[in-house]
Formats: sequence, C-alpha cells, structure tokens
Amino acid sequence: MTAAGTPLHDLSLSRPRSGGARPAATAQWSLPLVDGSLALSSPQVLPSPPRPHLSLVPPHEPGLDQRAATFVRALLEVSSGSRPLTQLARVLAPEVYDEMQKRVAILARARTREPRQAPASRLASIRVTRPRTGAAEIAARIAQGDRSRALAARLVHDADRRDPTWVCTALCWV
Repeated sequence: MTAAGTPLHDLSLSRPRSGGARPAATAQWSLPLVDGSLALSSPQVLPSPPRPHLSLVPPHEPGLDQRAATFVRALLEVSSGSRPLTQLARVLAPEVYDEMQKRVAILARARTREPRQAPASRLASIRVTRPRTGAAEIAARIAQGDRSRALAARLVHDADRRDPTWVCTALCWV
C-alpha cells in the first residue's frame, strides 16, 4: 500500500531538491500496487458506449450500375431515332418525358435536313452515386466520333407505384 497523499502513478521526472540542473532524461515511475484479482475489476475503467454506425453514402445496391447503363443506352437510342420514346414513358417523369419529346422532334428535323450520316453515339463511361436511400444520380460521358458529351440524370425509386421502379426525375444533356 502507498502512504496517504502519494499518487499511485507518479510519471513525473525526478528533480533534485537543490535548485541545480535537471539530471539527464531518466524517469522514475512508481508502478501501481496490485492486490491479486482485484486489479482486473478496476472501478475507474468504464465501458465505452457503443459507437453508432455512421455512413455518408447509403450502401451500394448491386445491379444499379447496370440498370443505369441500360437506361442511358436507351436514351441514346431514342435520340438517334432507333427506339420510340413511348418505350421509356414508364421510367420518365412527365416533365422529363415532355422535354425528351421536344429533343426528339428537334433531332428528327435535323436528320431530315442533313442527309449525311452522323457517327453513332455510344456510352463511354458512367458513374452512379447514391446521395440518399431511394435516389441515384448518374453522370455519363457519351462519345460520338472524336467528340464527347455529358449527360446527368437523377433517378428516384418510386415504391408507391403498382410496379415499383426507378423513375428519371431530372435529365440534363451538356
């Protein structure tokens, strides 16, 4: 046992009593006194509270990247005129569908004015992020010959429908 008033753990460097210089860095430590198995049940050690699981990005859904790539390829086919827009009516929000209808009409007029064959568009790369559960954002690079364009889309999982599916609520061609 220790004398009253002396700490169990003395980690201070020993200093001479007379105001002389400090000795070279030699530490004098006093070891804690252990009384058998009581050392294992120290009242000072409190269990730490469980750490909450924090996540900035919702867990990745398998197959979402493939669905997004299929969706972008379908948009490219609609833009080229090889697929009717009505096939995408189920996965496009009404305002996005109206914008795509205008885009398809403009592209169809441009194709009739210029009879030359433009190089086919292809999906060069795609990135899908999940800002929250039930939402996905797509960033895609579209290659057309030597040129590249970008496409951004926001998909929301609509579970309230009779046939739950991902619906495009925003679409931007750059």
